[in-house]
Amino acid sequence: MKRICVGILAHVDAGKTTCVESMLYNAGNIRKMGRVDHQDTFLDYDQQERDRGITIYSKEANYKWNDSEIYILDTPGHVDFSSEMERVLSVLDLAIVLINGQDGVQSHTQTIWKCLEHYKVPTLIFINKMDISYQAKEELMEDLITKIHSNCIDYLDSQKDEKLALVNENMLNEYLEEGKISLESIQSSIYKRECFPSFFGSALKNEGIIELMDALCELSLPKVYPDEFGARIFKISSDEKNNRLVHVKITGGTLSAKQKLSEEEKIDQIRIYSGRQFTMVDTAEAGMVCALKGLNGFEAGQGLGFEKDMSKPLLNAYMNYELLLPEGVDALQMMRYLNILSGQDPSLEIYYDEDRKKISLSVMGAVQIEVLQKLIKDRTGVSVGFSNGSIVYKETIKESVNGAGHFEPLRHYAEVHVRLEPLKDKERIEIASEVSQDELSAAWQKQILSSLHKIHHKGVLTGSMLTGVKIILTAGKGHLKHTEGQDFYQASKRAVRQALKKAENILLEPYYRFELIVPGEVLSRALYDLETRKAQVEIKDNLDQTMTIKGIGPVANLRNYQMDVAAYTKGMGRFSCELDGYYPCQDQEAIVAKIGYDDQKDLANPSGSVFCAHGAGYYVPWDEADEMMHIQPKESGSSTYQSTRYKVNEEEIKRVFEAAGGRNKKEKKQMRKPKKDLDMKKTTIQSNKESCLIVDGYNMIFAWEELKQLAKENIGMARERLIDLLVNYQGYRGIRLILVFDAYRIKDNATHTEHRANVDIVYTKTSQTADAYIEKAVHDLKGKYVLSVASSDGLIQNAIFAQGAKRVSSRELELQVNNVNKKAMQVLKEKYLDK
Repeated sequence: MKRICVGILAHVDAGKTTCVESMLYNAGNIRKMGRVDHQDTFLDYDQQERDRGITIYSKEANYKWNDSEIYILDTPGHVDFSSEMERVLSVLDLAIVLINGQDGVQSHTQTIWKCLEHYKVPTLIFINKMDISYQAKEELMEDLITKIHSNCIDYLDSQKDEKLALVNENMLNEYLEEGKISLESIQSSIYKRECFPSFFGSALKNEGIIELMDALCELSLPKVYPDEFGARIFKISSDEKNNRLVHVKITGGTLSAKQKLSEEEKIDQIRIYSGRQFTMVDTAEAGMVCALKGLNGFEAGQGLGFEKDMSKPLLNAYMNYELLLPEGVDALQMMRYLNILSGQDPSLEIYYDEDRKKISLSVMGAVQIEVLQKLIKDRTGVSVGFSNGSIVYKETIKESVNGAGHFEPLRHYAEVHVRLEPLKDKERIEIASEVSQDELSAAWQKQILSSLHKIHHKGVLTGSMLTGVKIILTAGKGHLKHTEGQDFYQASKRAVRQALKKAENILLEPYYRFELIVPGEVLSRALYDLETRKAQVEIKDNLDQTMTIKGIGPVANLRNYQMDVAAYTKGMGRFSCELDGYYPCQDQEAIVAKIGYDDQKDLANPSGSVFCAHGAGYYVPWDEADEMMHIQPKESGSSTYQSTRYKVNEEEIKRVFEAAGGRNKKEKKQMRKPKKDLDMKKTTIQSNKESCLIVDGYNMIFAWEELKQLAKENIGMARERLIDLLVNYQGYRGIRLILVFDAYRIKDNATHTEHRANVDIVYTKTSQTADAYIEKAVHDLKGKYVLSVASSDGLIQNAIFAQGAKRVSSRELELQVNNVNKKAMQVLKEKYLDK
């Protein structure tokens, strides 16, 4: 039986979870299809996922179809959880990209496509929601061909062979000779990522899903796995009893329960998960996806057996936030739990500032922050806050440079020499060795390379993460008696830092790739604005008297640009953007000076070395350490090394001991009183700001099913029903609520506000859209309230996020309103009817 590991990927709200639900229903694994808006889907069983109506964590399911065993992985679609999606790509045999037939190809869809190209994952495409799409198949196929790939082909089209013949020369010859193209040729072109079969349907109505399931089995190539054991970890999670689970795909050989993976690590159970249910098995074979219980020392992205560890992810957070802890909560205690979280999600980078006793985190966005807040609250009882975000910078080097590190306190010994080379790809770090095993044993080389992988390399300009560098081990030395693994870790860290101190360092900052559409009469203003924001642009003249400006520019300069666009175009301009990558910073000196990082005070990342003389270790600064290294080049400029010993005279020893302040003297040691564990359950944080929710009224009416049907009969009735629902919601929540209705097309209409109970109902003026009003309101109210904006208009999200507001989708608010109204009815029933 053929085993296929398939991932479902898409932009948020495209229908991934519903698609999996339909597949499991057709395969007979579930009796009834659940719905995301009904909060009863098979895979979205986490309460936060059900409340928000989005997938946050990747999930596994499996079924059998057409003599194939399918392991299907449902991934998050929200951009804030894209790193979770990316980790899944490393274990896929095939991917299915879902596209919302109402919207076509979205910006995040293109980001997903770049990741699939990077990991070389064969891909099928399913255009979903065709039952409610106003676009024809031909329009959507043209969108795919333009924005995704020219060889996207409607696979169920009767003329598909003619289009497949244009994919490559072999298929063209086959078509000319045979009049058709063989299945083997199609399979081969798919797995070479030369063509991308596309399908249409509706997952909610179970239309086109069986054809997709058939194609999935038909078009996938049988995979031959090696006999040697190998596996890749793509996820760390916990079960209901808080047991740690390591999720893997077996890529070779077999794995058995109770098998040892190392001297310390032994598998307790092997589980095959489908949703929250699992089956225990004694053996897992190649091609299977399973969860291993009993392992504590492994992390997501690691390889087991012959598999190598996963390289640095493409998608990383570019904003940094400080964690705000309530008074009395110890930061170090909170770090213990946060370290567990970072073990489950390696993209969650957590830093602890020992001097300030502060914790900072790099996260992807506002929704991820909200999820983290609830997760921390549920697990520790502590309500935390987050500061306003700051840009995450990175550092790299311009030219190759050598570095050396020596670590030799008493009864320890290690020396490491490295060469740093700049990489064209500025998003990763490579580790390699050019040392033969005759010069340095394989075991010690492995320890050094492992250390270089584990170290979070920081630059010397701002202390930001190092990237775009290849670190090459050029020499090393240990001691048979005194060298331990941690010694090589210390020497490796010092070698890299010393090299960076010698190098010409470059500060990198994140850039947006953006699209700006403005009326032609304000083109010069737009170009002037973008030039002052240091953006690089290209211009396209549209047929409707508007101009499209595309380009890239620094995130720091463009974060809140949508607000300015709305102002100078009177609501007629649109600015959308996504992260493009990291580029050299144009204001490097000013930013370095503003951050004020002093690498010599960063004691956790020293650039100097530690040598030993007369039974005591002493510190040597980076610029004096080269002459004292025990391994020296045989001749100037040579890459060949020879061992030497550096002798220290008595005056030097005396100077070192005096500088050390008599640390060799015996001192009476006092026992420290153990700190009492903080009762975190009793600690909460209180915000002194009132919450305010701003709602785009017509956006809700045409998104909520009840209101949408009502609007077909009478838009006024739908508007009144929405007001009634939100008045009840506001009364229960006790927040300020502003409901905005778009009146910009009504002639000579002035902005006016009505008050219904405690809800402010705003009707915008002529020529002002609801989006423009909301963006201005967010700007005016951001210092007075904790702001949230309810809208499913993706174009507004960049503007509100830049002002510190949270975005709530129309579906998420609908779920919240319905839940609140159910709770209110239950309270009334208990208070009055049950008496």
